[in-house]
Amino acid sequence: MVIHTKKQVKTKTIHKRMDLPQSLRDKIDEFWKKQVKVNPNLFNGEVWNVTKMEENKDNILLTIEKTDYAHYLYDERHGIEEKYACHNLAGGTYIVTKDGYAVIGELDDTTSYPRMMQVSGGGIDEKYDIENDEFDLIKTAKRELKEELNLDLNDKEQIESYNFEYIEKPEGKRHSYCVILKAYSMYSKDQLEEHFNKYYQFLEETDGEKEFKKLHFLKLGRAVEELDKLDNPKRLYVRQLLEIEDKGVLNNE
Repeated sequence: MVIHTKKQVKTKTIHKRMDLPQSLRDKIDEFWKKQVKVNPNLFNGEVWNVTKMEENKDNILLTIEKTDYAHYLYDERHGIEEKYACHNLAGGTYIVTKDGYAVIGELDDTTSYPRMMQVSGGGIDEKYDIENDEFDLIKTAKRELKEELNLDLNDKEQIESYNFEYIEKPEGKRHSYCVILKAYSMYSKDQLEEHFNKYYQFLEETDGEKEFKKLHFLKLGRAVEELDKLDNPKRLYVRQLLEIEDKGVLNNE
């Protein structure tokens, strides 16, 4: 479920690892071994699990604790009862081009979800995203956008402005939280597509890590209609976000 909000998002860290029953941990470990055999690019890194969300007058507070990517991926693929589910916290960026296109990425074949459509983003990282003893989700979104699309949120030649706009909350089998910035690009659709294709070629030539293999440009006002024509798997929040965006464009016409 996507929430449209401009409230500041803050985190409260519990400095312990999420406690899982040994029987579940064994299932996750066995699952992970099989996944790595199929895709050696996978890495079982640190993931932060949201244990509580509180919406206050001026902010949204997320309480978090540590788990790992194997737990997250097992939950995504097989599902885990709510008590032990992985409510992964991520930061991302939804981009709008200067000529009015929503930009949605298609994950590369080397990732856990080939062809999946989603915005740029990823999990928070204790090494890079701490500011004054608190996770800074803008830092997460900036870091991921630079790594995945070679775009710098602070570069005024690339990005005109950005703000928090959306939060994905757990819905159905999707247990994740994602805090999403909305960024207005200085590039047109054609310019951004050219920029990304050059970056993808650079990653191939340098054996760099590729998150997306292509970008989809959906004209706002009819973005949901165009999204529904694509047979790719899609993150649950993508359609909901674009429904809000289409409505905003049509109401302003």
